[in-house]
Parts: sequence; C-alpha cells; structure tokens
Amino acid sequence: MPAPKAKKKSSQQICSFELAENITSNIGVGIYIIQDSKFVYISPLYKKLTGYSERDLIGKDSLERVHPDDRAMVREKAIKNLKWESQESYEYRYIRSNGSLMWILETITPITHNKKSAALGSFMDITEHKKTEAELSISEKRYRTVLEEIQEGYYELDLKGNYTFVNDAICKVLGYSPDEIIGMNFKAILAEEQIEDAYKIWGAVYQKGQIVKYHLLTNICKDGTRIDVINSIAPLYDKAGKIIGFKGIARDITERKQIEERLTHSEEKYRNILEEIKDGYFETDLDGNFTFVNSAECEKTGYSKEEFLKLNYRQIQDEKTANKMRETFVKLYKTGISVQLLNTEILSKDGVKLFSEISVSLIRDSAGKPVGFRGISRDVTKRRQMEETIRQSEERYRTIIEEMDEWYLETDLAGNLLFFNDSIVRAMRYSETILEGTNYKNFMRKEQADDIFKLFHHVYQTLTPIKNYPFKFVWPDGEIAYTEISIFPKLDSEHNIFGFRAVGHEITERRKMDEAIRQSEEKYRSIINEVDEWYFEIDLDGNVVFINDAVVRSVGYTKERIIGLNYKSFISKDRSSDIIKAFRNVYDTAESVNNFPYELVLPSGAVSFFEISIFPKKDHDGRIIGFRGVGHDITERKRSEEKLNYIATHDLLTGLPNRMLMMDRLKMAMAQAKRTEQKLALLMLDLDNFKAVNDSMGHMVGDELLKEIALRLSGRLRQNDTISRLGGDEFIILLPAIDQAEDAVEVAKIVLESFEQPFFCNEHLISCTISIGIAIYPDDAKDTEALLKNADAAMYYVKAHGRNGYHLFALANGNNDHAGQSVQ
Repeated sequence: MPAPKAKKKSSQQICSFELAENITSNIGVGIYIIQDSKFVYISPLYKKLTGYSERDLIGKDSLERVHPDDRAMVREKAIKNLKWESQESYEYRYIRSNGSLMWILETITPITHNKKSAALGSFMDITEHKKTEAELSISEKRYRTVLEEIQEGYYELDLKGNYTFVNDAICKVLGYSPDEIIGMNFKAILAEEQIEDAYKIWGAVYQKGQIVKYHLLTNICKDGTRIDVINSIAPLYDKAGKIIGFKGIARDITERKQIEERLTHSEEKYRNILEEIKDGYFETDLDGNFTFVNSAECEKTGYSKEEFLKLNYRQIQDEKTANKMRETFVKLYKTGISVQLLNTEILSKDGVKLFSEISVSLIRDSAGKPVGFRGISRDVTKRRQMEETIRQSEERYRTIIEEMDEWYLETDLAGNLLFFNDSIVRAMRYSETILEGTNYKNFMRKEQADDIFKLFHHVYQTLTPIKNYPFKFVWPDGEIAYTEISIFPKLDSEHNIFGFRAVGHEITERRKMDEAIRQSEEKYRSIINEVDEWYFEIDLDGNVVFINDAVVRSVGYTKERIIGLNYKSFISKDRSSDIIKAFRNVYDTAESVNNFPYELVLPSGAVSFFEISIFPKKDHDGRIIGFRGVGHDITERKRSEEKLNYIATHDLLTGLPNRMLMMDRLKMAMAQAKRTEQKLALLMLDLDNFKAVNDSMGHMVGDELLKEIALRLSGRLRQNDTISRLGGDEFIILLPAIDQAEDAVEVAKIVLESFEQPFFCNEHLISCTISIGIAIYPDDAKDTEALLKNADAAMYYVKAHGRNGYHLFALANGNNDHAGQSVQ
C-alpha cells in the first residue's frame, strides 16, 4: 500500500467495514480493528480462517494468538506500519483455535474508529503456499545435489550429438568448464577412430529405445590426454514420449586401472584378504598350472598348498569337464570378459566329485598383458539337489540386483501379482495384503490396463524384454505419476515362459524438475531484458542477431527493427574505423576489449556516449562465429567532463578562452609559424578608465560591459583568430599565420573602430576606449613569454601617450612609425 502524503490525512481512511468485508472476503483477505492493543472488530472471514468467535477475540490482546517466536517481529513491523515508516506486508505464524499453525501475510494501517486512533489489519492465509515453497526447495536441492555430488559423470546430448547438460564430474575429468562443453559435439572429445562406432551405438539406442551398458570409449581431454571411460547410454524422452536426445553415465576407469596396478604390487595385503575369505580362491598361469590357492580352496579339496602348486587344473577334473574349462579359459583370454558363476566339477584328493560355482577373470601385468587367470570358487554340492528351484530364485534376485532401478514385481501369465518389493507398495498406495495375488488390472483405469496388456503380450510373443518404456499412471485418487518401466519374461529350464518380471521407477519429480529448470531459464532471460546494462550479439558481418530491452530503450527502435541491422547504422562515420579495429582485435586475439568508448547516433541525430565491452562468441569447435557485448550509458559523465573542461579553459564571465587556453594556442601557433616560416601577431588590449565605470555605475554594469565588449570583438575577428580575457579589463588577440605586421595593424584599427559606437548595458549607454599593444613573432620575440612581455610594453606605451590607440613594438630597429595617435 503506498504511503499517504501526510500523516494528518490518516483520518480520511475511515471506510465502511461492511463494504470492506464484501470486497476483501472475495479475495481471501480477513480484516480486523485494534484499539489499545485489543480487538474491537473482526470480520466473518477472519473468524472462519482462525476458528475463533468474536467472544474469543473481542477485547483480547491482539498478539495473544501469534506464535511466541514471532511476536516481537510482528510488534516491530506493525509499529513501523502505523508510523508510516514502512508499508510492507509481513509473514508470521498464527495459532488457530484447534491448536494448528497457519502462516499469515499481514498489513497494518492507522485509522480513526469511533473518534479514537485505531489500527486496521488485513491478513491472508498463505499456509499452503509456504508448504509448496518448502517442498519445491527441498526437491530442487535434492536433485541438484545428487547430480553434482555423484562421482560418475552424467551428461545429456541432443539428437545431433551436442552436449546440452553435464555435471561437475564430467568437467573435472575432461578439464573443460560447463560453458565450454555445453554446445560442443561429442566428436570433439572422442578419439577419431571410435567416432563411427559411437554413431552405431547412439543409432541403436535411438532406433530400439534400449539402454547400452558398459561401453568403453576413449575421450580426449582439454590438455590432449586420452582417458578410457565406461559409458551407459539411454534415450532421453520429452513429455510426449518422443526421443529428443540421449543421457549417459560415464565413469573414468583410469584411476581404477591405477588401483589395480597398486593392488598387484601390494601382494601381502592382497594375500591376507584372500586367506580370510570363506570362498576358495585360486590363480593359474596361462597353461593352467596353479600358482596360488588360499586356505579355503585347500580345505575344500583336501590338498595342501604345496601339493596344489604342483598341479594343473586338468589333474583335478575329468577329461570332459577339463575340456569345457579349457574352452572357457581360451574365450576369456581372447575377449578379456570375466566369466561369472560358471558351474563346474572338481575331484578332491580322495576322489570325491565336488560341484563348484566359479567366477574367473584375467590376470594382467602392469602393461595390461594377460599373464594368467584368477578365480573365486564356491562349493554348491548341496544346492544341486534343489537346482531348478534355486536357479529360478537366483535368476529372480540377480535380476533385481542388476536391472532394478526402484520398484520390482513378478506376475503369472494372467497378470496376478506373485512377488513385489516395498517400493511398489509405496508407489501403488495399497497394503501388501491387498496387492498379493491381485491382478494388475484392479489397480488402474481400463485404458491404462489395456496399454499394460499390450506390453505383456509383446513380451509373451517375442520372449524379448521391453526396457525403459515411459508410462503415465493415473491413480484412483486422480493423481498423475510418470514412470519408466521394463518388462522381462520369466523362463523355466526349458525356456518356456511362465510369467513376467517388471522393474521401474517414478520420474514425476524429474519432470517437475525439468519444468523448474525451464522456468529458471526463463527467469534469467527476463533478467537480461530487465537490467539497465546493454547486452547484444552480432555476427561476423556486424549484423545484430540479439539485443536486450536496454538496447531498445537506448536506440528508440523496436527490437524487430534493430535485429538484422548493421552496427554501423548507429555510429558516426568518423568513429567507424575505431569500432572496426576493436572488433578486429577481438577476432584476431580471441580476447575481450573492455570499456571501449562508443558514440551512439540516435534516429533523431542526437548522440549518446557509452562504454562497451566486446567478447568473442564461439561455436562448439572453438571457432569465433560472432561477438557479444555489454555496455552502459556514460553520456552524463561525458557531458560533465566536457563542462569541467570548458570551465577550466574559459572565462566564466565572457565565455572567452582564458589565459591557460590562450597560452596553449599561442604555443601551437608559434610552432606552426616556425615550421611554415610565417609570422603571427599578439595584441594586448586594456580598457581605458574602466575603473571609473565600476566606481560610478557598479560592478554589475562593469561586468555587463565586459561581456558586450567580448561579444563585439568576437564578431570582428577571423574564424581561426583567438580573443582571450586575461582578467579584469585585459584582453589578448592572437592572429596566427599573417604575412606582415600591417595585417595586425589592420585588426587593431578594426578594434578601435568597433569602440566608436557606445555599448548598451543595463539601460546605460556607455562610451569607452581601448589601448592596444602589438608584438610580432618572430620579429619582436622568439618565445611566448618575451612576446607577451613586449605586447604588454607596447600597450603601456599607448597608455602613457594618451590612450585610445595602438602601438607596434618593432623591437628590431626601434621604428615606431605604426604607433597610433592617442584620441580621447
């Protein structure tokens, strides 16, 4: 509410409370009146919002229901409102009649009620608004914190392969800043020999909508070093489910390789760990000879370590199993891909057949060359009795570990829920008792159930999974949830389908975050348009491609009219070369030019002065494709500098150049005359009997006379001549580039002639005369001081010989033929 012009008018704010109630209640605002810190009136909406009756509040302290922690603040804000020191609204917590807290937005205004001073308060319930604010803040903070704090790099590309988002981990690994990477094409940081392979990967992700996991690519860092990075790549969808790009998780395995190397050299620690594990561990050379076994492996087979290290794997397996193991070792050696959970058989020292489950990987030396094999073995003899049951259970839990993002469920072929985790219970908002054994169709609308059925049917027909399918759920309470689901077939030992598995995760918050990011970008675009500083972008030809509103306000054209115009349209021709040099310097050096003075020629022809800074605008390959700049108006500062310069060089009374400016021009004129072998003349002028004018008519008339004399003499001289006031009633005339002394004499005569007519000053008609001394360079003097001294001497000669005339110094031969006659 704007403050009134004067406090005494506060009585004019008395209004009809009935009318106020009708108006404010329609917009959710409750009103009340307080006198002597007690309620004397509360509106119906106030009672409705707080739950209190008039009996509860009338006559009670107005701060009694304010949260104790907020009372001091509310009292302070209210007092400032009532004293007209502030009219800002303020927020605080209020205790409702049921004990719950509500957030209030309140304003207090002084009024007169029943002929006594009172306070009119208006408040609005903003509780839901505060809750929403808090939830959005927490959600945004959580999302950004996760992305920025994860060790893995996260990035997003558009369909052309240009980076649209990267987290700090990506920047740290590659050595680029976010601004350098955003807009860059992935080819710029990918090893050339892998570009074709990368296109195939992204093409497969786009065409099939599937995730590609653990693909090894070689990236080129900013400093030129090459690093190996494991990538998992997935499609990026818009709200309509259309693929608009790719998202990926990247992990730098350079450090992992270094760790592996350190572990290889840390043999003692490595061996101690292996000795403590319960599973068997073994190592062999490339021929299959055991080079190390742990105690668990010895205990399982009955061999001592010394006996084991003399054996080849073929000696503890029958021929068929040994041949199968050899095939495994050969494949592992060729591909380098670890073998996980391979079922095999071994013979103990006493000849008993043992069933083992082993995982085998390559042993490499520090150069990465394979030098043997290592494996973990686990005795699974007892499990073989329940092999089929355990295989299905193992398949189920392994899928959860390897493929689950958030929630997981299993159904039979009819769609009845057989198994689900806690995440699905929370997602579907039903208890475990209700969900178990119930068909999925009972928990969703018909159109959604039909879509899910089509997915299940596709998996049933093709026995191929569907991964990361975007799906919109509408829960029974009407709330919408966005998810990504993956569906897999459940197969028995004979590869027959007997049900389905599904994993998925909700992306509703991510979609909200995307919208929040969009609004954030819109906010920053608005900031650019609202600041007073210029912001502009132009192409290499100098044509404007973007401007903010500050430029529009300065130029006076619409944004549409300015876009496409060349920057030369707004500069004077005599400054165009300087501007071109500035842009050229930025282009050649790729470095900015800061605070460059710029004269803006407005459509009206007026000129404004700006300081601009110009920066190179680069594409993703680092090539300069244009320029961007910022600037601010310095017109007022420029005008002030010019005014100060004028004051420093001109006589404030007459507006004529002062002694400093005259001496500067005299030095320049003498240097020019010396170079061109010409003459110049200096005329020293002094008014005759000027003191009598001041004494008889006053200094104001005397000042006016000096101004009239300056105006009349200025009109009698050439354009390149200079007339200066030294002070008091003394003037100097500089005549540069004259051919002979007679030229100066002619000017002296013109001056004397101009004094023949009286001057009209403040209704006074004043007649006066002037005495003139003339000195010629280089005839009478070779330097400025001597020239001034000689002109002054010539002037005093006239003063001494009757005034109202001129005298030529004529230093060379003492010839005074040109001396004027004194006329009074």
